[in-house]
Amino acid sequence: MNILHLLSWIPTPENPTLGNFCMRMIDALPKDCHSVILSVCDGKNMAKPFEIIETKGERHTHVQIFIRPTKIKAIRKLKTLRMYQVGLKYIKRHFFEPDLIHLHVTYPTGQMALLWHWLYGYKYVLTEHWCGYQPQNRNTLTTLLKRKITTIANNAAVIMPVSQNLKLCMEQCGIHNRYHVIYNLADTDLFKIGQQSTHEKKRMLHISTLRDDAKNFSGILRTVERLHQQRNDFELHVIHDYEATEFKSFVQKHGLSDCVIFHGPKTSAEIAQAYQKADFLVMFSNYENLPCVIVEAFASGVPVLSTNVGGIPEILSPERGVMIQPGDEDALLQGMNSLLDHCHEYDREAIRTYAIEHFAAQNIGQQIFDVYLEASKQQ
Repeated sequence: MNILHLLSWIPTPENPTLGNFCMRMIDALPKDCHSVILSVCDGKNMAKPFEIIETKGERHTHVQIFIRPTKIKAIRKLKTLRMYQVGLKYIKRHFFEPDLIHLHVTYPTGQMALLWHWLYGYKYVLTEHWCGYQPQNRNTLTTLLKRKITTIANNAAVIMPVSQNLKLCMEQCGIHNRYHVIYNLADTDLFKIGQQSTHEKKRMLHISTLRDDAKNFSGILRTVERLHQQRNDFELHVIHDYEATEFKSFVQKHGLSDCVIFHGPKTSAEIAQAYQKADFLVMFSNYENLPCVIVEAFASGVPVLSTNVGGIPEILSPERGVMIQPGDEDALLQGMNSLLDHCHEYDREAIRTYAIEHFAAQNIGQQIFDVYLEASKQQ
């Protein structure tokens, strides 16, 4: 099949991890599925009004259209709309006539999928990752935005939320459609069990954007300070996308520099190595859908300490870690102590087997392709 992908979240030089899980889903599709990604974004130092650049990925081609930036919002919106039309013609001329459009995250790029559905009859399927449907975040859904999102989602041939919880939240927001829950994936060839840790101190690992309203990393640091007063046999290793100035200041001010180590951003291969050296992963999020970091931890045979939010309780059982309530720092402290004492008792091979059965890239890719087949047959 020939699939045109539209992504509302897509990696950029300024934000290289934005939507990287969408790219991984595309590259997990079967080899006989031909994928082209189309995106429009602002360019730099442009002499021409726009420029089209093709980039080859693992199993896709990315057609990027760079436009000359403008500060006037209405003009930029019109230019973007026109460039998506140019991009569609370019793909039809140089690649294929799309059999189907795959929209990754409803808004804002779903406006193009909906327009092409109305104008040309293209069917589209939707994969959704956004946390905005969850009750605590619905203040971000203005009346106008909710109307746009529900119209886009309800016109999709099939919706693929990444958790059962997200499906329920979307239904509560008025989106009633065909659903197929398809979890996030892990590269189980890259993320795998390493040699048993020989470090003097046990290693807790945290990987996130450190966006505190969602990830509550400040709560982790406050709890680590309390833990440090009780014991000194651990380290917290932190891999993060963005600068962590305020958190680094907290660590220095509270004398935690010997047990909290910031690593900044890392490549996928470097993150895989970090899992192999970790005794467990710790998450203290206020809200989530189905975090890729938990899926990757499982593929690496690593148990997880996490809050009971979003789709996490669908996959985190006592055999694979400990679950606590969001915001409960006493429970987090107790969970850290428990896992530091008992992390070696988890069956890491069993954790990895679970990940292979539920999140292996080739299995997720085939599930998505099966949805393509179903959608293409709908009247």
